[in-house]
Amino acid sequence: MSVVDNTTPALRSAWHAVAMAHEVGDGPHQVWLLGEPWVLARLDGVLRAFVDRCPHRLAPLSIGSVDDDLGLRCGYHGWTFAGGGGCTSIPALGPGAHLPPRARLVPAWGVAEAHGLVWLAPDEPRAPLPDFPEWGADGFDGFWNEPRATAASAAQLVDNFLDASHFPFVHTDTFGTDEASLVVNEPVRVDGWQVSTTFDTWYRNFDDPLVATGEHPAVQPQRLLKQGMAAYTVYLRLSFPVTGATFAILFACQPETAERTRIYKVMARDDLGGDDQRIRATVADELRILEEDLRILERYPDPRVHLDRTECHTRGDRLSVAWRRLLADLVAAGGASTPAPDDATVAVALPSRGEEAGPAAGHVDAGAIAGSAPAAVAASGPAVAVR
Repeated sequence: MSVVDNTTPALRSAWHAVAMAHEVGDGPHQVWLLGEPWVLARLDGVLRAFVDRCPHRLAPLSIGSVDDDLGLRCGYHGWTFAGGGGCTSIPALGPGAHLPPRARLVPAWGVAEAHGLVWLAPDEPRAPLPDFPEWGADGFDGFWNEPRATAASAAQLVDNFLDASHFPFVHTDTFGTDEASLVVNEPVRVDGWQVSTTFDTWYRNFDDPLVATGEHPAVQPQRLLKQGMAAYTVYLRLSFPVTGATFAILFACQPETAERTRIYKVMARDDLGGDDQRIRATVADELRILEEDLRILERYPDPRVHLDRTECHTRGDRLSVAWRRLLADLVAAGGASTPAPDDATVAVALPSRGEEAGPAAGHVDAGAIAGSAPAAVAASGPAVAVR
């Protein structure tokens, strides 16, 4: 396959952000991923994920409820299911009845909570959960933009977020500056299913309070680390030598359907000191920056991203090209991995392929206030999945 989009089957073998952790309450919660509906539910204190379909009459389980004793209850005929997916009761058959073996739910390979997000892997993922070291770290305020739905594809959004050459032309009302036109970055690194590089660029630091006093210049140098995963998530770390500040972003895109993507932008910053007003201003600014990108991406007539030579690439596109190669490798690897057994805990370890891609050239949500602690992973160990 020479293109990827929001329903590319190979993306089943990857972790995807599918909700903010606080969105999943006591009852079932429906999410969409790669064109398929899933239901999230907390059963016996453990987050679970199943295809949103009762095996009886295929009703969405997300319109049901959670029974503290019996598990996830279908809202149509009252069938209930335990955390492992097995049926625990069928009211029409009465107590003690034999329950058919086919009365089972289809579980995701894994579901976890990390960095304030819920992550779902339909099949065994080929890489661990994305890391976000600044989230919950001492001295950092954690916050986020409210999720944003768009017609742009997840692949388009990630490709754009990895790109640095559009800054002076798209972000004219925020941080873009002519000095950033020349793209200069370190060699692109490929490590397992991750690509990364650091850009030396320029940034119009519109939220530095010392710019207004004349103590700092408006246009400042910036060290910009970007890491793309073999799915639809990017980690970004902005370092500002003039102010000494660090601003990290986890940008995750949920490919809901062929026509709809949900964007998550979770952030951590160490120069706000818990100042609620500055946190709210940063959230508003990041929304403005996202809207600048969407004004371009939502005008595309075709949301697919090409993995071949259809598009004309230059040396300024090295990181994007390396990420596309990762996706091509994921597509070539194809098919679903072997499912984990029921109620199993699975840890994924991926051998590193470490190589270089060659030299490069020259609105705060009320619950998103500073100091948010990282959400718990739904199992023990790093990047662990629970069925």
